[in-house]
Amino acid sequence: MSALVRRSIAMAMILAVFIAGWFGTLGGHRLLEPDEGRYAEIPREMAVSGDWVTPRLNGIKYFEKPPLQYWATAAAYEVFGTSEWSARLWTALTGFLGVLLTFWLAWRLYGPMTALAASVVQAGSLLYVALAHLTTLDMGLTFALQLTLAGLVWLIHDKDHPERCRPGVALLAVGVALAFLSKGLIGILIPLAVAGLYLLVSRDWKLLLRSQPWWSVIALLVLAGPWVLKVSQSNPEFAHFFFVHEHFQRFLTRVHDRYQSDAFFIPILLVGFLPWTPLLPALAADAWRSWRAKDRVVQVLTIWTVFIFLFFSFSQSKLAPYILPIFPALALLAGRLFVNLPQKRVARALAISAGLWVLLAIAASVAGTWPGAAAWLEKSAGNAAPGMITAFWLAAAGTVAAAFIANRGRLITAAIVAAAGTMSFTYLVLPSITKLPKRENVAAVLSHMHPHLTDATRLYCVRDYRQSLPFYLNRTCTLVGYRGELDFGLQQEPWRFIEDLPAFASRWNLDADAIALMSPAIYEELRQMNLPMRLIHSERTLVAIARQ
Repeated sequence: MSALVRRSIAMAMILAVFIAGWFGTLGGHRLLEPDEGRYAEIPREMAVSGDWVTPRLNGIKYFEKPPLQYWATAAAYEVFGTSEWSARLWTALTGFLGVLLTFWLAWRLYGPMTALAASVVQAGSLLYVALAHLTTLDMGLTFALQLTLAGLVWLIHDKDHPERCRPGVALLAVGVALAFLSKGLIGILIPLAVAGLYLLVSRDWKLLLRSQPWWSVIALLVLAGPWVLKVSQSNPEFAHFFFVHEHFQRFLTRVHDRYQSDAFFIPILLVGFLPWTPLLPALAADAWRSWRAKDRVVQVLTIWTVFIFLFFSFSQSKLAPYILPIFPALALLAGRLFVNLPQKRVARALAISAGLWVLLAIAASVAGTWPGAAAWLEKSAGNAAPGMITAFWLAAAGTVAAAFIANRGRLITAAIVAAAGTMSFTYLVLPSITKLPKRENVAAVLSHMHPHLTDATRLYCVRDYRQSLPFYLNRTCTLVGYRGELDFGLQQEPWRFIEDLPAFASRWNLDADAIALMSPAIYEELRQMNLPMRLIHSERTLVAIARQ
């Protein structure tokens, strides 16, 4: 058997294991609050109601985000059934396609070895692999924006061959439209700003004609326009809330109470890019050298990375996943660096990451032996602790092995092993999180509720709303004394809301078949009101009662 055949078989086996792990672990744990519950429930209601125009959360109008992921997930429910696996399929699929897109683009730019290194870096980055296995909107947005980045890179790389630019034009146009449908105007702003900054730097004014921006406008009108028009016709309040409140007010004000310091994303990047973080100084130095040498592709990748990082850093609304779209560009820059660095520098960088993982694993392992820590660990982590400790040791083992392999000159193999360690960490730590006591409390209450539910049972959420409850109970709940992010929708449909406990008591007394969920403190208040009820189940953070 030739070396080429052996290498091909080995790569096919690695790819098969990668695909099995990437998609096979999606249904291994319960939805995480709040985002997974929210973005699993909206498409469930969409599929049940048949209304694919007006998004609803807990039966209430919800216009914070566009519908692309809702549509994709609702379609997954129709095909595969409603489950955690199908709820996470869209994010896993777009994350996987993003890795393939990086491989393809890097191969076209730099060759097969760089393509393999870049795709492994992207797939093995901690934040990227974690968000590919959680139901949030950021991975879908990242893939759509990556399409626009690939289009820009294509148009810049082939600037001397206009006849080859059609794929770049198509990638840019489709990417902009899908990015808008994923998360709104940010999908237009980011590629537009990056392209504009690149034009100022490069003076490549012909890019304006090569990109044929009218196709991007047409793609927006054809792919996104019908939904915007239809939802606006059905809901006159949509346009102001979606375009003004959810974009300009979110960025410029603290209306969403998500303000963090301007340095918020620095530790997110340092942790999220593990195990490759120690390579960042060399990556920055290499990008600067290439910038000064007028490498136009590196320039646009650098502008993309820096602009997105600074843009969200200066926003008044910050969440950790917001910088995810920089990871494909970082992977391309890291891939071209990875195959050119001396093996000792790569080995040293992986050794630094290994040392960090080992320290974290040791700290997690011995935490229960520290004075006073055992009780705290039992209370805060409970059944989650063993899985989390094992996850740290898996990441440590992967990066330690990768450092030794890199020191022997097998850099691509080292990258694959390091990425496997990060993936193993993610695949084990996410299920462990669902075993935290607060989350197990909710699962226990739900399991005791199911025998008491009928099609006629009315459900109430009293002064609290757990995003995953409607998903697991297959029904919405009437909110009592809680508005939260559903305030705008409740302003449009106030009859879906009960203002306070006395009003709830009046409604409860009229019900023949009802269940209410609440905190133990609210349960005590209702007991003092002498409501007709019986306790279904009580946990430290959640109580379920039924109408007697």
